[in-house]
Amino acid sequence: MQPEKYKKVEFQWGLVLLRTRRFQSIMDRLGSSRISKPAGWLLLYAMPAAAALGFYLFLSELGILLSPRGQEVASFVRTLGPLANIGIPGINPYLPLVYGWVALVVAMIVHEGAHGVIARSLGLPVKSSGLLFFLFVPVGAFVEVDEVAMKAAPHSHSGRVLGAGAGINVLVALLCLILLFGVTSTMHPKVDGVAIVGVTQGYPAQKVGMAAGEFILAVDGIHYNEPSQLSSASWYKIGENITMTVWHGGDISNYSLTVASLELNNTQTGQISFVPFIGVQLIGHSGLQQTASTYAGSFFTRPALYLCIPTIPNCESVVPFSGSLAPYYASPLGTGLVPVASLLYWLFFIDFNLAIFNALPIYPLDGGQAFLVGVRALGRGKWSETTLMRITTLATVVVIAVLLGVIAGPYFF
Repeated sequence: MQPEKYKKVEFQWGLVLLRTRRFQSIMDRLGSSRISKPAGWLLLYAMPAAAALGFYLFLSELGILLSPRGQEVASFVRTLGPLANIGIPGINPYLPLVYGWVALVVAMIVHEGAHGVIARSLGLPVKSSGLLFFLFVPVGAFVEVDEVAMKAAPHSHSGRVLGAGAGINVLVALLCLILLFGVTSTMHPKVDGVAIVGVTQGYPAQKVGMAAGEFILAVDGIHYNEPSQLSSASWYKIGENITMTVWHGGDISNYSLTVASLELNNTQTGQISFVPFIGVQLIGHSGLQQTASTYAGSFFTRPALYLCIPTIPNCESVVPFSGSLAPYYASPLGTGLVPVASLLYWLFFIDFNLAIFNALPIYPLDGGQAFLVGVRALGRGKWSETTLMRITTLATVVVIAVLLGVIAGPYFF
């Protein structure tokens, strides 16, 4: 190794590379373990699986855009904005800054670390490794496997090294999804009542101090846990004086109020009617239970539900640990419920997307290099390097065209 190639601190493209030999010693130890070589094969097979899944998702989205629903879907995508396609917290408005950065750094470290561990398990040298910083903020890691040794190595060796990064991201995403399934399976409504999800300004509930996040337990001493029970009760009449028992953060309060009226204008007939209204938007106990059980149960039945980003408004109603629904749930994790569930989700989401992006046959990304190695192996020396690169370039162009269709398509409908 030439000394000038091992600068401890280096600046590239606005990033700071901090090299350390400690990472290499860790990769040496892990690479010498008995499971490292079998793990290399497992990670290699995970890479094309991730690429196939990603390609399927992209083609499915293109199909939706070209279907009768295309205009509606495209309109919704446009509301998200083009920055939603960039997987960088702080730039993408839907990736939370703290959870997003932690997940991104972890995903990058395990991705690059896997390259180094598998390389060392196969006897391939690692020139350097370390952390990446933007200003003083860690943004990932890097591992530099010797390129000359990689080219001279058997196809099975170089393929395993290239597939290790995306492969480990697949496994981490799957592990986090399993753990998230376990966490959401323990979620249940905090109390047996009717959850208040919104309060209308100027109406009785707001005037007496009721707020979102609370539960209505009873009215005039009668227990309720569903909105339909309230709206069909005998006291639900304009001008009726009632006493509502409300739970908030473990405390129970009684509020006296008078049922008000809400003016409804029938746009078809032009008639105006008045209905009783206390000024609350509600969700029942069974609805909360159903949301949590559906989300947990979707691990086997509707896995695509986990791609519904909690920070997107349309997804908040189906993600029980999202900002709008989280206050209504409890679990054995106590106050750690939301942080743990959120971190697991973003670890899953970032690793999943990083795995797919790197597994796609886009040269010079890992997937593109692995595709080139695979084509070279199939050619068995009969094809020139020029032909191999033409095939790889064609695959890259096709995949990029599909990606552009998915990203830019909504803006042409």
